[in-house]
Amino acid sequence: MLLAGEGSSHPVIHAPSSATQAKRRRIVRAFTSRVPRVKEPAVRAREIDGRIDAAALAAGWRGRGLAWLDGDGSSAQGRWSFVGCEPVEVRSVRWGDAAPYDVLRGLSVRGSGDCEIDPADVPAWIGLVAYDACWSSGSGLRHAPRLARSGDAPVASFARYDALIAIDAQRGRAWIVGDDEAAIDRLASRIDERASAPRARVSRPIGEPAEVHRAAIERALEHIAAGEIYQVNLARRWSATIEGDAIALFLAMRAASPVPFGAYLELGADRAILARTMERFLRWDARTRAIETRPIKGTIARAGDDRAEAATLRSDAKERAEHAMIVDLMRNDLGRIAEVGTVHVERVMDVEPYVGLSHLVSTVRATTREDVDLRAILEATFPPGSISGTPKLRAIEIIEALERFPRGAYCGAIGHVDRAGGLSLAVAIRTATVARGELEYFAGGGLVEASVPEREVAETELKARVLLDAVRALEEEAVGARATTTDDPFRRRLRAGQRTLDP
Repeated sequence: MLLAGEGSSHPVIHAPSSATQAKRRRIVRAFTSRVPRVKEPAVRAREIDGRIDAAALAAGWRGRGLAWLDGDGSSAQGRWSFVGCEPVEVRSVRWGDAAPYDVLRGLSVRGSGDCEIDPADVPAWIGLVAYDACWSSGSGLRHAPRLARSGDAPVASFARYDALIAIDAQRGRAWIVGDDEAAIDRLASRIDERASAPRARVSRPIGEPAEVHRAAIERALEHIAAGEIYQVNLARRWSATIEGDAIALFLAMRAASPVPFGAYLELGADRAILARTMERFLRWDARTRAIETRPIKGTIARAGDDRAEAATLRSDAKERAEHAMIVDLMRNDLGRIAEVGTVHVERVMDVEPYVGLSHLVSTVRATTREDVDLRAILEATFPPGSISGTPKLRAIEIIEALERFPRGAYCGAIGHVDRAGGLSLAVAIRTATVARGELEYFAGGGLVEASVPEREVAETELKARVLLDAVRALEEEAVGARATTTDDPFRRRLRAGQRTLDP
């Protein structure tokens, strides 16, 4: 509606009277009452008796299109875990597609029914949008990408599961949730399937040399000093080889770092994504149109006194500046799809502790316009501001110029489209990609004018601990297994010269 200002040549448009509005409502009700309603298919749920071990289920279903969204149960953010296999439909977009976010268009979801679980909590499609999708689309970017990307890896991929195991950590209960009773029966028949314990052998991860990353940081600070950007996130890469089951590494990462948004996704026979992320990118309720983002920016190592460390983190001028810039960026991104006046910062600079470190987290919320859909949400907000920078487009171009390897899935978004048509995505940080026996992992941090290169290099090593500690745990497990085998009584007798192996 246009309203004329004083001295304007536009006519003043008055709101209709209350009597006219009431008449219109009666007409609408009379019309809609004659339109036949299409009953939405129900989401079915069957509660499972006894305890469900998500790790054992996932290990048993590996190699079958496994998807595992792994909440740690420590907060409402990580309340739910979901495990599924053998998706009934997969939609993927490869590198070079100019419209990667179209993968979210027309996804079929099942509506609400007599299920006691809110359909908005239950995934219909599980998948990811890789960071590289922003370069595949090229939207708004002035330059072509410098780094070569492989067409083998999807830049966006979502799989639909007609049934999933749903585990509620808060209530200590589990269900099979599915399209119908037949889908539930099929998944129920697989619960007791057993497989050999997963095992993996991972070489010692090799990181980019510290001096190389430091040089990239110094170049980025020059761009900041020149006024091109205010902040940029630069990442450092670790690589290794892996033999065996990728999920064995994921289980070790899981033990090393409990988080609310863990995820293990198999993308075909030879590719898996292993994420131990704590950062909520987006949560959108399609019914109420409420949208939330919880950007993380600001890090401190945990040394034993969480309260003192939280105070130090909140009072650090560099960390506060870094955080404030990204919160403002995310407010702006949500504003592109929000109803006017609904964007607000609900919580400011909470300190959340995790294994080995604590982060600054703020919560930004809004209500989306009625015309907004899943694709529009990603177009407005992707990639996440916390892992790109501000201004976002120029920061993305500088990242491409200074980093030595394409990020792939790292710093993209991983999660699900729910059965009410909404969206739940986490930022793919603390994330490894395993493909054809090769492993890569990135760790990065935000740079502002006050950043000190040596400190930023150290932060990447702190954030790489989840991978390095997991690999070390696998090495120790292998050594322990060899020691157990070596020290059994039969082998001791063999070493002593006894040739018979009778007990």
